[in-house]
Formats: sequence, C-alpha cells, structure tokens
Amino acid sequence: MPPASFRHETNTDAPLSHVWQRLQDPVVWATVAGVDGTGDHVFSGQNLTGFRFKANVAGVPYRGTARVTQSVPVEAMTLSIRSSELEGMIGVALSAADPGTRLDVSMTMRPAGLLGPMMFPAITRAVQEGFADSVEHLAVKLADRR
Repeated sequence: MPPASFRHETNTDAPLSHVWQRLQDPVVWATVAGVDGTGDHVFSGQNLTGFRFKANVAGVPYRGTARVTQSVPVEAMTLSIRSSELEGMIGVALSAADPGTRLDVSMTMRPAGLLGPMMFPAITRAVQEGFADSVEHLAVKLADRR
C-alpha cells in the first residue's frame, strides 16, 4: 500500500524566532487536530527531541511516539511518528513573510503492523479532510504569546 502525503501552507503574524521557540513546546503539538495529549517530553537543552502522544483519528484511539529527526533552528523541524498502526513524518518548514512567518507543513504516513493496512483508508480520509484546518490551528498556536 503506497504512503499518503499531505501538505498545506499558511502564514502567521508571529516572527520566525517566536514560531521556532513555540515549536519546542510540546503543548503546541498537543493542539494538533487528532492529538489528545503529549507526555514523556524529551529535550536537549531547550530543543524538543521527542515525546509520546495520544491521538484519535477516524474515531480510533492511538498511542505513539514522535522523535525529532531534523532540526535546523528557525528554518525547519521534522518529526518521525510511530504507532502500532502507522508510521511517517511531519515536517514544518519556516520562512520569513511580510508580516510574520510562512509555514509549509507536510505529512507522510504509511500503514504499519497487522491492523494498519485495514485501517489505513479510513485514517487517510480523516486526515485528508482535516489536514488544512489542523495546520491553520497550528499556526494560531504558534503565534500565541505565552
């Protein structure tokens, strides 16, 4: 079964440095659509390097891990995601915009495990229907001045 890929671009009024700082906050990742919470956060200095997550996609609960596999400060962050049914990546590329920051968010996922191939079509539909809204929500959270 081929992987599914999604991409959405948007802007936020927050400056690059602020957006990058917010990407290091696991609370931000807990607000992505479908994610119900994060825990067991791991940092290297102030940089997020991984966490566990709970998610609900297409009515199915998942537990998994996210690990930062690429981190170029103020430019890009890539997370490898894995659960018993899915694996893939989420990439966030940043660039200066007038005003603020441009976000280019991509996600690739593929089925894993015994049940993954059976559930993958429903999960893919659910992610496809909500991906753009999820990225727009992420942009709002990244601009939050907390």
